[in-house]
Order: sequence, then structure tokens, then C-alpha cells
Amino acid sequence: MRNRKEFIPGTFIFVTFRTEEGLPFVALPFMNMLLESAIARAQKLYPVVLCGYTFEPNHAHLTIRVTDPELVPNFIGYVKAEAAHYLNRLLGRKQHSVWAERYDSPPVLDLAKALQKFAYGLLNPVKDRLEAEMLEYPGVSSYQLLRERKETKLVRDIPRSKVPKLKDPRRPYRENHRMVEYFGSDEFEEIEIHVDPTAMRLCFEKSRQATKEEFYDTLYDYIDLAEAGLRKERGSAPVLGAKRLQQASILATHTPPSNGRRMICLGSNGEERAAFIRRFRALHQRCREVLERWRLGYTWEPFPPGMFPPSQPRMANVVPSFVL
Repeated sequence: MRNRKEFIPGTFIFVTFRTEEGLPFVALPFMNMLLESAIARAQKLYPVVLCGYTFEPNHAHLTIRVTDPELVPNFIGYVKAEAAHYLNRLLGRKQHSVWAERYDSPPVLDLAKALQKFAYGLLNPVKDRLEAEMLEYPGVSSYQLLRERKETKLVRDIPRSKVPKLKDPRRPYRENHRMVEYFGSDEFEEIEIHVDPTAMRLCFEKSRQATKEEFYDTLYDYIDLAEAGLRKERGSAPVLGAKRLQQASILATHTPPSNGRRMICLGSNGEERAAFIRRFRALHQRCREVLERWRLGYTWEPFPPGMFPPSQPRMANVVPSFVL
């Protein structure tokens, strides 16, 4: 049995999910409008505190401050589902799986690691050598909002039923202008994405007393250093560049490397990580025990607080038989 999800109120989590195959979310303006609509629609239904987000053609990174644990899986699930429906509508296909079923969402235990993972998520296209600088990246990211200290973005609210089929998905750039004009028309209302990168400061004792403006300065300093480090690491190696990113086929084949080990938590201090993992594994074992008891018919036993219980097992065969 895989590890169950645990979202603890007041914690900062680093979320990653990826497509099953291919590089379908091409960094074109019309595709950006669809992905941003998926985020905004999800946040309207499940108002998580979103700190940052970046989408690449085959995966996404989000950072979230947990307030209501019930909102987090619903928000992530809705973003994935809506983006998948948009893509399938563009390709004229039905019920085709797009995203890998699972997602990674480890809690981050300290401010130093939180800053590192926040920068990693935002700067991922630079790390992956898609562009030399994030300001030049043509895909979806909250990087520009961070730079402008803006916490809302107006995007189009696009129902999946109104997404037309592409004429040539191998050359979607040829239809970009038509699609952008359509999605930008008065037929579609505006909806907001709310993103607050400074909300992460409230998750850690070390930064809780900082003002929003002070923490923005901290984020700028860290992001600038991290991006400079990535440029130095790349050296003279070429990047893919916006033109090639935008002229890619939605149907391009790509087999992702095997996923790395999923982390229970992320932290800079080894002892803190070990203590968290011990507590989590004990909680996970308790979940196993309760599930076994449920299968025996003891369904009144409570599932461990903080964990998401599965559906209870069917009880028809637990009732003793008798003759009428």
C-alpha cells in the first residue's frame, strides 16, 4: 500500500505532477489561457492559498500553504482534470488519460528548504534549459506576478464544452492567433487567479514576524541568486528557446524518465526529517490496522485524524447467514 496523503494545516507543501507521456502542453498563448483557466476555476471552487506555479509541456510544480486540508486534493485533482479535458477537446478525443494518476506533495519543514523548493519550482524551465531566463519563458508561470508584486491575475473562464478541435495538432502554432482571439472574446467572462508567495512566511517561526514587503525582498534576493547559479551552471550550453517551444507538436512523443523516490517530507535538518518520518510511518501503520479492522466488519473504528480514509468495504458478506 502506497503512502497516504496527509495535509497539515499551517504547513507549506511542494506539489509536482506530470503527464503519462508526450509533451502536450505546448507553450503557446492559447494553451496558456487554457491552463490558467483551469487554475482559476479550481481555485474558485477550492480556494487554496497558492504561493507559486509553473507549467512545462509535461509537468507542473505548485507551492501551497495549507489552510484547509480538504481543499488541497480537490484543487489539484480539478486542475489536472480540467487541463486534461481541455487537451482532449483540442485533439477531438474522449476519455483519454493525460496525467499520471498520482502526484507528489511533501510538506517542507523549514524556511531554508521552503525557499529552495519555491525557487526550484519557479525556475524549473531555466534549470531544464528551456530558456536562458525566466522572463523569456513563454509558458505558464507566476514568476512575472512575483516580479511585479501582484497577487491577482485576470484570466478567461473557459468551459471545457467551448474548446474547439484543432485542425492540425502537429502545428498548433498556426492556429494560435485564431484561438487567442476566440478565447479572448466577450463570449468568455474573466476570472481571477490569486497567488501570494509571501504566505509561506506564516508557515515557519523564523519568518512569521516578517512583513509582506520584507518577505518579498527576501524572495527577490533568493530567486536572483538561484537564477544566477543556474546560468553559471549552464555555461555556454544552448537552450531550447521560445521559438522551438512554441513550434512543437502537441502529439510529440516523449517517454519520461522513471520517477524518483517520492519524499515523505523535505527539510534541511536531518534529525527533524527523521522525527517527521517516524511519526508519519507510525500514523501510516495505524491506517493499515484500521483498514484491516474495517474489512472484518468493525467499521465504527475511527480513521486516524489528518488522514484521508478510503470508502468503507462492503459489508454484505459479514452478516451471518440464516435460514428463513
